[in-house]
Amino acid sequence: MFTLNTKQFEDFDLNIAEQFVEYWSKHYSDDTIKAFKSDEIIDYINELNLGNNLTEQNIKRLLRWKDPMRLTEKKQSEPNKGKENKKVNRVIEKRDFINKFRQREISDNEFKIETEKIFPSGFVWPIFLFHIARPFEYPIADKNVFRAFLTQKHTYVPEDWDGYKHYRDYFFQIAISSNIIGEKPKGHEPNIEEIVKRLKKVDDALFAFGQFLSSYGEKK
Repeated sequence: MFTLNTKQFEDFDLNIAEQFVEYWSKHYSDDTIKAFKSDEIIDYINELNLGNNLTEQNIKRLLRWKDPMRLTEKKQSEPNKGKENKKVNRVIEKRDFINKFRQREISDNEFKIETEKIFPSGFVWPIFLFHIARPFEYPIADKNVFRAFLTQKHTYVPEDWDGYKHYRDYFFQIAISSNIIGEKPKGHEPNIEEIVKRLKKVDDALFAFGQFLSSYGEKK
């Protein structure tokens, strides 16, 4: 009986990063998440509204795209189904602050402190606020991409901001080695939307690979 060699999953060979991204990104799809009470599919890149400030609608849709069950503007599960989602409201209330961070009017540390007030437990959702403000600098964090990081780098699952910094280095190593980008972007590039689209392909690949690792691990 054929059994996959799990040791091959652990290879972190930047010489084949391009093939890795091309293969695994094809196994990712986010075209099923619709805007709240609408048949319109959420367009992640469009909702980032790059080159402009984030609107209230942009933020609501991006939060729903991130976590439809827990970050939709209305509660999606009992016993509070249909009630206002306080988590989303807290983000909306800080929209100007998020846009100031996008425009580099406040420091990373000031923004970190504020995001931790919005989402006092965990750090994946605070990182998402960093991401939607400056997606070319802060890749998305979730359990699937962290699983890929853990497997390939033989390290630990990030549990705090320092751990996320290590993941971010890993992400950009792959992005540069796969020729997705030539160097880490600073956000002043004229084609920043195209750069973000390319970086999303790296996230797609890591997410799909992480999902595969989870699924295969459960079936062994």
